[in-house]
Amino acid sequence: MKMCLAITNSEVTMNEDEASRLISTVDDDDHDNRVARLVEMEGLLPTSSELMEFAGQEAKWLFDDVKATWLYGCFTSTVLTAHAFCLLQLANAIRMLPDDPRLPDEPDSLEELASIAAAREVIDIELQARVLALHDRQRIYSAAPLHEHEFRLERHLVEAQSMSDEHALLVDARQALTTAIELVRLV
Repeated sequence: MKMCLAITNSEVTMNEDEASRLISTVDDDDHDNRVARLVEMEGLLPTSSELMEFAGQEAKWLFDDVKATWLYGCFTSTVLTAHAFCLLQLANAIRMLPDDPRLPDEPDSLEELASIAAAREVIDIELQARVLALHDRQRIYSAAPLHEHEFRLERHLVEAQSMSDEHALLVDARQALTTAIELVRLV
């Protein structure tokens, strides 16, 4: 896992030299992990001969952020950003089909959008399953129940840890990255 940059609000103002030293220390400590993640990501991305299409500038920025959050070890952000990116990509792929007035103006969730895309054969059942898994992970990481804490994330982490030697957040981020890349190849 990445080393976090501990920042606290103190009465002493940090100067640029101290900030630079602190950032350099974190960068040095995580360098090898970033190198490994970059090599892994490059192996997943389409080759330069393959066309990468995006559903507008927002999708392009989101995809760049998916890659950056993966590279820099901000794994919760990778999951959340990949979710947003997949929404845009799937919606765009469906918009390219002949208009269907029965479709909602805007789907309620990525789950609904994946179902619509699968029904119209925009994606296959395997990709639909990966998109649904991303939808479920996003809900776990961003849940904010108002009446009581549900411990969904904690249960997920414990269950996932029993199935893998890697941290569950890293596994979830990798799956989110892979799903986003699959949707870049789709459009």
